[in-house]
Amino acid sequence: MPFLHGAPERLGASLRTWAKDVQELQQQRRLRDTNNRNRALQAGNVKLCFAAYTSAGTDSNGHDKDNQDCLLTEVLRHEVEKAEPPVVCLAVMDGHGEQGGLAAAAASQALPAAILRGHSQDQEPDQVLSEAFACAHTSLLSTPGLDCSSSGCTATVALVVDDSLVVGNAGDCRCLVGRFESPTDVVAYELTNDHTPCLMHEAHRVLAAGGRIAAYELNGRRLGPPRVWARNGDTGPGLCITRSLGDTAAKRLGVTHVPELCSMPLTVDDRYLVLVTDGITEFMSSQQIVAKVHEWACVGNPPDEVARRLVLEARAQWKKHCGGGGDDDDGGGGGGGAIIDDCTAIVAFMVLDPEAEVRSQAVVDTRRSVEGRSSELFAGGPLPSASAGLGGSGGRRRSVTATARRQRASARRREQRELRQRGRHGKQRTWAQWAELQWEAVCAVLPWSLAARSKGRVMTV
Repeated sequence: MPFLHGAPERLGASLRTWAKDVQELQQQRRLRDTNNRNRALQAGNVKLCFAAYTSAGTDSNGHDKDNQDCLLTEVLRHEVEKAEPPVVCLAVMDGHGEQGGLAAAAASQALPAAILRGHSQDQEPDQVLSEAFACAHTSLLSTPGLDCSSSGCTATVALVVDDSLVVGNAGDCRCLVGRFESPTDVVAYELTNDHTPCLMHEAHRVLAAGGRIAAYELNGRRLGPPRVWARNGDTGPGLCITRSLGDTAAKRLGVTHVPELCSMPLTVDDRYLVLVTDGITEFMSSQQIVAKVHEWACVGNPPDEVARRLVLEARAQWKKHCGGGGDDDDGGGGGGGAIIDDCTAIVAFMVLDPEAEVRSQAVVDTRRSVEGRSSELFAGGPLPSASAGLGGSGGRRRSVTATARRQRASARRREQRELRQRGRHGKQRTWAQWAELQWEAVCAVLPWSLAARSKGRVMTV
């Protein structure tokens, strides 16, 4: 059989190459959580302490499924201007389809390098994120052994740059900011939209591209959320999201990898930054998520423990609504019959330099509750410059600073009075005081050199 001469060797070499690429992605996924312990650093005017936690979902038999979620907690520094403050990159990816886990892993590898490249070229943060999403999508398509025709991932990326937060989102992961509206009340602000056919502008794009929107039907009954289909039948793709990386078969139907972007200046009232996959938000509202984060943080839990508790709370909600399992879930699966989605959370505690907050207040006021949605929150057009808001003279700048100091001192006195009236004076610290102590405690347990490097150290990408 001469036509087989040499074929096994060539086929074996091809299979080994393909297997190596897939194994590298799988190894990356296994190792992606090894650096998710508490990390503390100062990025520009913002002190951050952050960590993450992820848990695989379970099937109806209570067995662990392959975890298709991925996450990023990276610190990136300008390659040329070493004195520039680092950029903190936090991201969650949720894979779907037969090879969704590998798609999410490939995206998690491509995003940091693309963001660092754009940052080193002095691009604007929103442009950096746009190009990073495009690079990640292209990387998925060129990854050997990864078929993206019906597999892909959603992605939400948050960049902390100086005293600003820039977020890019494609899909239904979510980015939240927890803001103090009073000394005791924390309000959730959604910086992302869930990109599903339920959003009118997303549905319009799909319909204009020739797609069809309908839920699954069984015996005339509609099951589940609305999905994107080809107009000539129910053969596919059946996605319940309208933006994602990969999913090449759905791109002709209006599903896009282009992210929706938003940016906001941080204030001293912005204390929590939370990124979650849809496994967390399935049965928990944004306000519930931030309220839980605040509740656990106020009793002294660091970010890694808060993230772990958030994932376990989400899993408990899945068991409550989908049946099965007990109350002693440790996040490791095997709950005994409950269908649970993969759950991933990144939790960051933030403390902004008060002097930077004066500039932020002069830029824009974003005091709106979570019900306003990000499309309304950031619908006011381009942000005015800080210099325009502060005025050109140095005397005026000093006046604004002095006024802000008096206002902060007055707010602290009011807060102390409220604590005394409630009988808790001396027993409960303000959040700002607790955050400063938490920052010192985290740095104290690290070796001195590591603590010093953590305030601006770059991770090699």
